[in-house]
Amino acid sequence: MLAGLAGIYKMKILIGLTVLISVLAIEAATLNGERVSPSLTYWHEKLPTTAMPETLKALISAEDEKVAVNVGKGGVNVNVGKGNTPPKAPAPAPKGEGKGVGVAVKPPVKGGGGVSVRTPGKGVGVHVGIKSPYDYNYAADTQMLADPSLSMFLLEKDLHSGTKVSLRLVQENNPDAQKTQFLPRGVAEQIPFSSDKFSVALKELNVEQDSDMGVAMKETLQECESPAIKGESKYCATSLESMIDYSTSRLGSNHVTVLATNVPKTAKSMKQEYTIVGVKYVSKPGEKSVVCHSQKYAYAVFYCHEAQGTRTARVWVKGEDGSRAEAVAVCHADTSAWNPNHVAFQVLNVKPGAASLCHFIPQDHVVWLPVN
Repeated sequence: MLAGLAGIYKMKILIGLTVLISVLAIEAATLNGERVSPSLTYWHEKLPTTAMPETLKALISAEDEKVAVNVGKGGVNVNVGKGNTPPKAPAPAPKGEGKGVGVAVKPPVKGGGGVSVRTPGKGVGVHVGIKSPYDYNYAADTQMLADPSLSMFLLEKDLHSGTKVSLRLVQENNPDAQKTQFLPRGVAEQIPFSSDKFSVALKELNVEQDSDMGVAMKETLQECESPAIKGESKYCATSLESMIDYSTSRLGSNHVTVLATNVPKTAKSMKQEYTIVGVKYVSKPGEKSVVCHSQKYAYAVFYCHEAQGTRTARVWVKGEDGSRAEAVAVCHADTSAWNPNHVAFQVLNVKPGAASLCHFIPQDHVVWLPVN
């Protein structure tokens, strides 16, 4: 009898705890009555001890915090919730335009839907045709050789106080620029991300194929689908959640540090000559790292690659205009598998594998490291 009552009480306690946990989970997923961004929630669940760099926080859409996802016959509808009036759907970008993009919320359309892309007058420069210097399969192109500050490479032996180097740490110095933003993974996964379904993606995103953004998107897909160099793994993350999963899986731990270059808003120029005033290595020689580089796309996409034999440093620099920045540099001890015509070799006049090379990362890129 007593044993039976004890069992009943235990069951009631278990049920009560289950309900309490469910309520707490619901409350944790809301803030002031609104849904918290699923991307932010995932970060805190997977990386409870890791601070999120401001450069990633800036890519989480305000609408994402109150987004309702509904997959319909016509595609993916992203509708603003809680009584907000969705903005008017923008027209496709005219051909030849596309100075900047941002993911906009498209009002629901009967029988269809989609994530639309706005192209405001102010925005992110697309820079169509410039290959990424961080894909080591590529040979240097004429634009890259004409402006070495785009690649930001230097010999590791020169990474010390007093060295002067021309850098473009900020890709866009317009404070009103419209940045592309992350889509929640559940939305991003509904949009094709491959060259063979490119036309479907363009339709879903309301982007003209011949616009600057359409051309840039195609180039990003080609870069994402190209093979990794020997000894590296590469992956294009179409959401913050997928970036987290890839990076932590390659590093083998959720106990990580995520670093980004920090440039003050007072900096007057995107490109200028900086003087190194301090260097502090934050990883051991030969350690693994995952570096994620932002790509030109209708929403936030990062090309991430795991590299063996790297060493990462925080580097304090002072610009010609007097501004100071805290930059991040990644050094590669072994470059023997890189394209022999890569921009780093052309600019620094060295051969593959002959010297340890470092590159600074721009403000909108991030480096993932295991915590030592």
